Amino acid sequence: MSIPPKSPSRVPTKQRLMDAMIKVVGTEGIQKASVRAISREAGCNEAVLYHHFDNKNAMEEEVFSSLVIELASSRKELAAREIEPVNFIRSWVEASYRFYDERPNAFSFVLLTFPPVIPVEHPAYSANSELFASSLKNIAPPAGHTIHTTNASLSAFRALLLGPPRDIHLNLIAGPASNYVDEIASLGTAILVKPT
Repeated sequence: MSIPPKSPSRVPTKQRLMDAMIKVVGTEGIQKASVRAISREAGCNEAVLYHHFDNKNAMEEEVFSSLVIELASSRKELAAREIEPVNFIRSWVEASYRFYDERPNAFSFVLLTFPPVIPVEHPAYSANSELFASSLKNIAPPAGHTIHTTNASLSAFRALLLGPPRDIHLNLIAGPASNYVDEIASLGTAILVKPT
């Protein structure tokens, strides 16, 4: 008896589990993301989850890190090519909202879950914020302007950036997030780039 070849359209079990965790956390919240709920969403039993991950915390960390890397990869490209702060801020907002529109539960898992999925001391937790701040610090301000990268300015920008995706996710405003790029980029520029 021959075994049929593995279908390329089948998602490997570990990836199904990771996708299931993202979906459960993104739709139900971290409190509802039990091993049982994740396994059920992935279409397998709990023992299979433990075959791929040491425990739920290890799974959360791996999923979070993989999403942060995915999000940062598109942002690193724009950080390398943008030399003008207004364009950089707009590109950052646009990349963030494109990620939300394509993968709302993944965005929610990484950026909207409270308390955070992983400890705030974990390097992945602040990787994208640090990339934004360091990139902005390396851009020369326009003539007659300064770029504000104080903790308060960066915190205000983060809150502004996360507002529309959070409200879309909660069904408080209509999506897609890309509808808000221009307005949020303009407001973000007003927070971060100021006349001297």
